[in-house]
Amino acid sequence: MEHTPQILVVGSDPLLKDEFTAAVAGLRGWKPVVHSVRGARQGIEVARNRRPEVVCVQVEGDPRSLKSFAEEVSAAAPGTAIVALYRPDGLGFSDGESNVIIEAVRAQVQDFLRRPLSASELQQLLDRVLRRPKEQKKDLGRVLSFVSNKGGVGKSTMSVSVAVELARRLPPGKVLLVDCSVHLGSCGPMLDLTPTTTLAHAAREQNRLDETLLRKLTVRHACGLDLLGAPVDPVDASVVDDETLSRTLTLARRSWDWVIVDTFPMLDGMIMSILDLSDRAYVVVQNTVPNVVGAARLLPVIQQIGFPRERTRIVLNNNFEKAPGGLTIADVEARLDADVDYVIPYQKRLITALNTGRPYMLHGTKLFGFGKAVKLLVDDLLAGMETEAETEPAPAPRARPAPPAGGSTKASFAD
Repeated sequence: MEHTPQILVVGSDPLLKDEFTAAVAGLRGWKPVVHSVRGARQGIEVARNRRPEVVCVQVEGDPRSLKSFAEEVSAAAPGTAIVALYRPDGLGFSDGESNVIIEAVRAQVQDFLRRPLSASELQQLLDRVLRRPKEQKKDLGRVLSFVSNKGGVGKSTMSVSVAVELARRLPPGKVLLVDCSVHLGSCGPMLDLTPTTTLAHAAREQNRLDETLLRKLTVRHACGLDLLGAPVDPVDASVVDDETLSRTLTLARRSWDWVIVDTFPMLDGMIMSILDLSDRAYVVVQNTVPNVVGAARLLPVIQQIGFPRERTRIVLNNNFEKAPGGLTIADVEARLDADVDYVIPYQKRLITALNTGRPYMLHGTKLFGFGKAVKLLVDDLLAGMETEAETEPAPAPRARPAPPAGGSTKASFAD
């Protein structure tokens, strides 16, 4: 399995971005998400919000300026590896490389990369600095995002249901549901909760937001699930941006074991920020032609922005399979050019659950239908994440429900 660390590149040279793009294309086993900024101040702020695994900073002018930058990055993003980028022939110091190395070591720089950057040197750097990713991330919670290209396909229902099922199995306070559908938040009503603090409060408190304050901004459901609600109106929603979400989710995964993110059906900067921090993305598709066509366009875009296919799961909301002219699972897979990982059947009691704010996973059966499908998804999730945490990096098996009797390879659950 390719690992997707975050790398922050800080430097004013416009060639840096192209060098990293070319180098990343030649990597083996790593598919980093690269963020680029021009100045040190912006770099420190991005490091604070996104907590990248590696910060690569261009040596500009006096290398001793690295010291203050490294100190601030270390304070803002503890555990981040700081790497100095330099050109041996362009330093302007009589001592050459040795001068840079001495000053960089004093600044607690952990490694070095010569420019122009090569794929082989970047490969060696990541292998050295991140050679034990499972150990570095063992204290971080898992971030799971539910995304779609259109509204009304059951994405929020799946987000809430998976979060509730996880919370039901774990001690209280281990699971956080974040409603990032900032203009049309629906997680609160589905749980019969009316949060008095929301993502907007987290955005307004960015300068002092920490793990303790973030917990105070959430509301606890009776099942033990914590909810960080969506803003209540468009004015509140306007203060939430991609940096807010990056900062909030980075802190959340340090405080909760599982962070479930319900998103807005639009691929914008905020959704890309969420995907940057997600360990797994569930693409929810409804079996209608417009929705499947849109999903077929969405999937390659998600991969192009750096989210690996092996960490993507396709969830088919199979509401209309029995309707005249309805698409079959095979129809959907053929149009998506990808296997469907989970098939979620329609069940009448879901409407009652939505209207009463009583989550189906707390009161409905798990022996068949919707309850069984969600239960199997969470079973696979817990088993798969446990396996990934205990083994060395390797291609991860696709998590699919067990095939029904009769030898079919498709997961299908009927009432």
